[in-house]
Amino acid sequence: MRGIILKAGTVIIGDGTTASDVSILIQENKIAEVGSQVASGSGFEVLDFSDRVVMPGIIDTHVHVCHDGTNPDPAEIKKHSDEYLAIRGAKFTEQLLNAGVTTAGDAAGRSDVPFAVKNAIRNGYVKGPRFLVCGRMITISAGRGSYSGSNEANGPDDVRRATREELGRGADFIKLAATGAISSEGTESFTTQFNQDELQAAVEETHKLGKKTHAHSYGEPGGINTILAGVDVIVHGHPMTEKTINLAKKHGTQFMPTLTTYYESLQHHDEGELPEYMIRKEKELFPLIEGGFRSSVEAGLEIVLGTDSGMPYTPFGPSSMEEMELMVRLGGMSEMGAIVAGTKNAAKALSIDKYVGTIEIGKSADLLVLESGLDPLKNISRLQNPESVEMVILEGKTVIKR
Repeated sequence: MRGIILKAGTVIIGDGTTASDVSILIQENKIAEVGSQVASGSGFEVLDFSDRVVMPGIIDTHVHVCHDGTNPDPAEIKKHSDEYLAIRGAKFTEQLLNAGVTTAGDAAGRSDVPFAVKNAIRNGYVKGPRFLVCGRMITISAGRGSYSGSNEANGPDDVRRATREELGRGADFIKLAATGAISSEGTESFTTQFNQDELQAAVEETHKLGKKTHAHSYGEPGGINTILAGVDVIVHGHPMTEKTINLAKKHGTQFMPTLTTYYESLQHHDEGELPEYMIRKEKELFPLIEGGFRSSVEAGLEIVLGTDSGMPYTPFGPSSMEEMELMVRLGGMSEMGAIVAGTKNAAKALSIDKYVGTIEIGKSADLLVLESGLDPLKNISRLQNPESVEMVILEGKTVIKR
């Protein structure tokens, strides 16, 4: 059986550990062996990166390919057809892959657009990462703007109906709106929307298929509803209070802070291009983010990388790497902890941790070979430059080589 042997100076496993001077044997798109005694032979191609760091591909669990990541008004997508959004979104997934993101989760899109992008990647028409989708976000009536294409439901039985619809369409996970949103003109961020019993109905239906639920949530009441309902991942979550942190820890709820989208938006408040309603709501929230996130890290919550790429000033690709840098700088996480958030923990959040997320035997060979001299455990910010990733390997195949 032919294969590839990749020699590495340092391997970041993705689970918080490293290995030095080891080889990785790749066969049939999977990792067949990892260690210092990997056998070689005439049938193997040997790639010598013994002076470089090799790490798992990054997993960004929260992107929106219906949005472009540069336009300051999320409602700009109302100008475009679904067909246009799908073609444009496919280009955004190429940007993700180019930056070293080998798996991405689309966290809600209009109509069938995310499914179209997923199928185009899977069938080889588009060069992109492994792409998982939630379909439409499930919301209460009028819980989001008309452009978002939500699946609206009211009451536990109707939420079951909506959840089953999205799962039946092929959703890989379910996205719920527990509260209002910054980007939605008609709602307030901290206002609860779904009740606990409605969220729980969605959780029950999703878990029947072994899939995960993610819930957009702001404020303590929405966070408590989300956690007690059994939702797997609390998205945004700000401000994380002592009560929500303790509950999340007790229930094993993962926390996805999406720091990049807030941090970058804040840099543009004085330019006058963001909608006024977004600036107002962001100013209410921003002073509360850092303290709650630091407390979450100190408490040992399981942090997940997700960026909200597609939202204003949150472009596809570099934002995924910036998220890890902000976890370290704003939250006090270690560089290793930030990498685990974007590998092992992110894979768990998408229910793919059995075959993706760490460099282990039997898992998909999704690997990044970094440029010589770059050690992200010492300077994680350098990963924001795509040139720092010399090679991207997805399912055992080299898809980016510089």
